[in-house]
Amino acid sequence: MKHIYKGKTKLRIQIDTKCDLSGYEEINVIAKKPDDTTKTFPAVVKDIENGLIFFDIQEETDFDVSGWWTLWPEVRFDDDRTACGRATKFFVYESGSV
Repeated sequence: MKHIYKGKTKLRIQIDTKCDLSGYEEINVIAKKPDDTTKTFPAVVKDIENGLIFFDIQEETDFDVSGWWTLWPEVRFDDDRTACGRATKFFVYESGSV
């Protein structure tokens, strides 16, 4: 993953859930900010059988805090089963930092 900067919107995050998503009803990506609050991003399915999803950053306020963030996918299937993917951490930088 390349650097992610606070307040920037030209970014697509792609996640491999490693799960067949056949029969999914809703998929969200949960993001835990450095201040321990969370944000929910609706995800788009790119490949159902291989479990690839993505979401695009839409607003400057989507990644609005610099520091360590944690992301994980949550899936709800049409029979009300749920699945949660493995979390990953990444750093959001201030503009102009390295």
